[in-house]
Amino acid sequence: MAHVKLISYAEILTYPGLLAEYAAECSIPEIGPINPQPQIYAQMEAAGIARCFGVFHAESLIGFACLLTTVYPHYGVKVATLESLFVSNQFRGSNAGTKLMQAVEAYAKEAGCKAILYSAPAKGKLERLLSKRKMGRKTNSVFCFPL
Repeated sequence: MAHVKLISYAEILTYPGLLAEYAAECSIPEIGPINPQPQIYAQMEAAGIARCFGVFHAESLIGFACLLTTVYPHYGVKVATLESLFVSNQFRGSNAGTKLMQAVEAYAKEAGCKAILYSAPAKGKLERLLSKRKMGRKTNSVFCFPL
């Protein structure tokens, strides 16, 4: 059975196979290949801006989420933004993703966030999943233009 816990981004980096699977499915070619910056994540974690969560099967990391929380100046309220959310393909349908999302949302609520924003690859599995959830709605589309 899958379980979720708070972890550091540095711990995610110890699972290169999972990161490679994430990169293959979620990378944005216009930005380039993923190039994790552990020092930036560590600084954001120390500042309380970023929190990472891991979902584990036995003792192996099978998925992760990185959440950013900040006050949106235009609204004057704290909002959570999911920087990344991923579960290994072989564990999808096992409830691991649901547990990960529930943990992230519970943390965001406890942190005083008014809402949580998810970004999902266009026409991907996560977009289909999010569109079926009650209580949320699609608010924007994101377009990427190379510079």
